[in-house]
Amino acid sequence: MKNEESLNAKFGRLSKTITSIPNKFSEAIQEGLQQDYRQLTCVQQGLLNFDLIEQDIAEMHKSLKKSGDTVLASRIVIDNRKDFIEIMTYVKREEKTFSVSAKSAVKRVTNIPSDILEELKSKGRVELSFND
Repeated sequence: MKNEESLNAKFGRLSKTITSIPNKFSEAIQEGLQQDYRQLTCVQQGLLNFDLIEQDIAEMHKSLKKSGDTVLASRIVIDNRKDFIEIMTYVKREEKTFSVSAKSAVKRVTNIPSDILEELKSKGRVELSFND
């Protein structure tokens, strides 16, 4: 009788583990998406080439769409005070929305349009939106 109780307890734990796998898998995907996506090619050795930002976004969108996600939009943040650029792409997978980000340190900027440069100098931060 003791072996049967032990066997039932083991099956109970096994059943609980099996039913929790989809939740753990979903949590792992969510954690993976919230981490930095990859290094930006528009930033090389601290130099941000503004002309290459759109190329980085296009590559991110292409990769995310290839994995089955729906890309909603991207937001670019260039912060002069904290010396970084961050591209956040919002995606939808099944019924959940996630943010995927790529961030790099920036020391200098090249090829930046004058209106964006002025805003960066006056406000210290620029936020831009990008939609497909």
